Amino acid sequence: MKIPADVEDAIFKLDDVEDQMKIQDYISELHSTIRDLKGEDAEEETAEDDVPMKEPEEEETPAAAAAAADEDDGEKEADFPPLYSSGDDFDKAGDCKMKAADLKGEGKWEEALEQYTEAVLAAEPSALLYANRAIALLKLNRPKAAERDCNEALKLNPDSAKGLRTRGKARLVLEDWEAARHDLSAAQQIDFDEGVVEDLKMVSDKCMEIERAEAKQRVEEEERLKKKAKEIREAQEAAKKEAEEEAAKARASAGGMPGGMPGGMPGG
Repeated sequence: MKIPADVEDAIFKLDDVEDQMKIQDYISELHSTIRDLKGEDAEEETAEDDVPMKEPEEEETPAAAAAAADEDDGEKEADFPPLYSSGDDFDKAGDCKMKAADLKGEGKWEEALEQYTEAVLAAEPSALLYANRAIALLKLNRPKAAERDCNEALKLNPDSAKGLRTRGKARLVLEDWEAARHDLSAAQQIDFDEGVVEDLKMVSDKCMEIERAEAKQRVEEEERLKKKAKEIREAQEAAKKEAEEEAAKARASAGGMPGGMPGGMPGG
């Protein structure tokens, strides 16, 4: 769903109360639209979002997630969970998704991942299913595999807010700051999530730090090149002056000889 131009403008004018109200009104309308949608993806997402959690999990900070990812240097493409190839057992896929939702609610991410994978292999998956499996992978500190699943989700639905949001978080862990900022910003425009605000601020700050560092490096490089060019110019000017002085001495020496001939012999 494309955000109207006036709402996009309002996003960048948050100091204005009227603009804030526009954003809030639009978000309310968007949520109403989502609730009215019919189809597997909308129903599945609503069902999973309503799953009660036995105990609230302690939220993992981006720094902790990044540290855990650094420890998992062995995450290779060969270790990624399989993608769908063929099959049409939608009953099995539905059962597996329901089991995965229950396990997700209990915080049993390894078991949930297994059920999501069974669902992926049983029948052609939706973008939401790939995005949900990506969340499980991210919870298990497998950001590269999570990013891959989000890529698959976004191939099926380029406007998947969950796919963009999860890929943005995976890229945050991978410290791909610019890509993370792009994904999180896009997700927020499609479906605003208050829980993403801090992540988006973090990656935006990181991008600004990188941009400032790159700008400083460019200035320093320009200054270095200017200094080098000045040194070369000064060396060339000194060499030219020295050559001119040598030539002048040579002319003066030649002009002091009688008759202007070598050995002082009188001319013709």
